[in-house]
Amino acid sequence: MSLWYRGVSTPPNPMENLIIIANLGRVRPVNYKPAGDDPLEEAHLLEEPEDVSEMRPKHIHEVVTDHAGRFRQGMDHNLDAGMSYGEERHLKAELERQALERIANKIGEIVAAKHYPAWRLVFPQENLPSLLEALPAAAHRVLSDVIPGDLTKIPLVDLERRFIA
Repeated sequence: MSLWYRGVSTPPNPMENLIIIANLGRVRPVNYKPAGDDPLEEAHLLEEPEDVSEMRPKHIHEVVTDHAGRFRQGMDHNLDAGMSYGEERHLKAELERQALERIANKIGEIVAAKHYPAWRLVFPQENLPSLLEALPAAAHRVLSDVIPGDLTKIPLVDLERRFIA
């Protein structure tokens, strides 16, 4: 029910009670709670702090030595030689792919735990196509709306203004 006279409205699809806000390092599920029978109760977003997942992506400097692309696997640490040279751009792409897989799997777990409701995704545009491709099929089927952007650090009150008002 839309409370247009109080300046509060439901999301475009009132069945979207789950909004997942994510980027490559964080997944933040938010639940939409419609206004109740009490006239003082307004529609709002609810976030459980324990539901927020931090999954910091690995950075290249955590994977390679101070010599760009040189791996010291199995070598004496005093030697200034590496086993092989890797191309930095391939390593960046692989780390990004792994981060997207972790995020997609986490989103799939959240949607499954809520019994596959219609849900809305907010994710940065530059990685959005790859994430959509990596999402589990069951979660992807019930995805009803996609909003490009990184809103992971936006306070809940600002998210309410954006999604409810």
